[in-house]
Amino acid sequence: MATKLKSLILIITLLSTSAFSEEIQEVIVLEKKLSSLNGWSSNQSISSIDQEELNKLDAQHPKQALRRSPGVWISRGSGQEHLTAIRSPVLSGPGACGSFLVLEDGLPIRPTGFCNVNGLFETFFEMSSGLETITGPASARYGANAMHGVINVLSEPIDSKNKLYTNIGPNNYKNLKLRAGNKKNWSLDGFFASNGGFRELSGYDQQKARIQSNFSIANWNASLKTTLTNLNQETAGYINGLDSYKDKSFSKRNFNSDAYRDAKSQRISLRLTREKGDKLISITPYIRNNDMQFFQHFLPGTPLEENSHRSMGVVVQSIKDQEFYNLISGFQFDLSSAELTETQKDALTTSSAFNNATRPKGKHYDYEVDSIVYAIFGGIEDFYLNENLSFFADARAEFIEYDYSNKMISGNTREDGSKCGFGGCYYNRPSDRSDNFDETSARAGIETNFERVNYFAQVSLGFRPPQINEAYRLQKKQTTSDLSSETLTMFEVGSQFDLNTITGSISLYQSKKKNSIFRDAENFIVDNGKTDHQGVELSLNWTINTSNRLISNITYGNHKYDFETDTSMREKIRTGNYIDTAPKLMANLIWDIALIDNSSLAFEIEHMGPYYTDAANLHEYEGHTLYHSRFSQTLSDSMKYFLRIDNLFDKAYAERADFNAFGGDRYFPGLPREVYIGLEYTF
Repeated sequence: MATKLKSLILIITLLSTSAFSEEIQEVIVLEKKLSSLNGWSSNQSISSIDQEELNKLDAQHPKQALRRSPGVWISRGSGQEHLTAIRSPVLSGPGACGSFLVLEDGLPIRPTGFCNVNGLFETFFEMSSGLETITGPASARYGANAMHGVINVLSEPIDSKNKLYTNIGPNNYKNLKLRAGNKKNWSLDGFFASNGGFRELSGYDQQKARIQSNFSIANWNASLKTTLTNLNQETAGYINGLDSYKDKSFSKRNFNSDAYRDAKSQRISLRLTREKGDKLISITPYIRNNDMQFFQHFLPGTPLEENSHRSMGVVVQSIKDQEFYNLISGFQFDLSSAELTETQKDALTTSSAFNNATRPKGKHYDYEVDSIVYAIFGGIEDFYLNENLSFFADARAEFIEYDYSNKMISGNTREDGSKCGFGGCYYNRPSDRSDNFDETSARAGIETNFERVNYFAQVSLGFRPPQINEAYRLQKKQTTSDLSSETLTMFEVGSQFDLNTITGSISLYQSKKKNSIFRDAENFIVDNGKTDHQGVELSLNWTINTSNRLISNITYGNHKYDFETDTSMREKIRTGNYIDTAPKLMANLIWDIALIDNSSLAFEIEHMGPYYTDAANLHEYEGHTLYHSRFSQTLSDSMKYFLRIDNLFDKAYAERADFNAFGGDRYFPGLPREVYIGLEYTF
């Protein structure tokens, strides 16, 4: 701890910009700068999807929008469920979601350690002014979990037009979007959607609301924002059998018809800003609540998980513009409390003798975890070494403490303390304990600054601590889980260019991850994994003429294991093997055509290359190529309509494929051809 404190003192000494040392005047335009990933710098691999493109697309699922971001794969599950990959394989397991940080207007939507694998459905991406992604570590700037990448959802600004939007589609899909406000100091956004689901009993109902207000407090500008989300969803899991996704009738079946997920979230934040001369100060207190019920259809006995999170905190930032450089500094404090229970309603009698005996009726887990996170960070940007060459660096010291309390009998027992057969119950409950994770992350590099083409090179370190489900939701034979934080070190070179009709970026990276936390084939949490990641990302926007534009992104990556392990379930991981669910090639191409009658037409190609579905590289998914199209027309100054066709040629494909020792080849079947019609009225 003393070493970490010395690091903090050094950071503050070198980058000292006290938020309260000078008199500060009223801020004029600051909210957008602070909310956006681009608000600090452009010397990182950041991609953006603007509001115009999002309005045309009207995505029902975050995958439909984020497939336009290089290096990003949002693997669609049932309803609004999904898994995330950013310069990585699709990561699964109880805490894998901790490798990615989801922000809304620059603030994390959940506290450290309490990630949600389906976190994007808690955002308001359906009514967003933009989606931004950072590919690669950003922990020096944003802290824990910003290891593989960051996704930031930008709220529609208050001055946006009022509108009423509705959309209908197959499987009884319908949505309604409403924006109302005075366009000066308040706005209200509402979103309502329902979908019957293309698979049996896989529908959902979803509601979201956002209230924003701008006002002044003394000499401070204030931006108050409240976001509410609710999701009630039926869930369909994998289908089994080699190439079973190609059978369109079989793909619609749901073998987990009683599965469901109910999730609620509430967030409120108040951003206070002031500016004087070259210095900007922001103080942002926030409160977050999350509640979820999840019927775990993938486990024998199908226990019900109930979890909740309550958190509050504050972020203080100072940005100071100097003549030859910019200085950024600040601190973050976060206080959180989480509760989790897992309860099996009925005795298991239909599985193997082992499962029947080791997964008894009753409560399996019941615990509470309180956490404290505090961090100090600083950075220097645009430090010019000469006319065209500048230096940048970020550093962050973060301290995380978990305080775990078990509300049941500790150990490998039933709820009443009796033993299970076959040597004990499948689960284990550790005794009360506290765990600390003190981490220092950094980023440094150089950037050229030319009129048309810029280049950058950087080295960065990202980290994530063990999530609470990894640390305390133990399995049989595991009495303790002394896990270390995952770390990822990345070296990257890249370029952004603006060549009149062609704009874009290219990045080449190489990363090494240590202490990788994963769940092996026996469902044990292990933290001795090592992996290598390298690849190239290309993004292009070519304005051919006033009527034609091509937008494309291509991602090529190699993701490999750098360690070896065997388990009794025949899972063999070998150094040099490709990581499962990690395609080498992903690509997206959009041809956007402006027509003469105030209308536009777009064609899109989505390509997913083949990938291995098991760690031993013995099984493989062949990949797929999909074609989409959309049409929009402006009928008047206030009226537009949209037509979208997804999977134009009705291709049978898998959203995600894997292989395990119990189920063999498994697939989440992809959606068939779907047609959506939307109408927008602005006022």
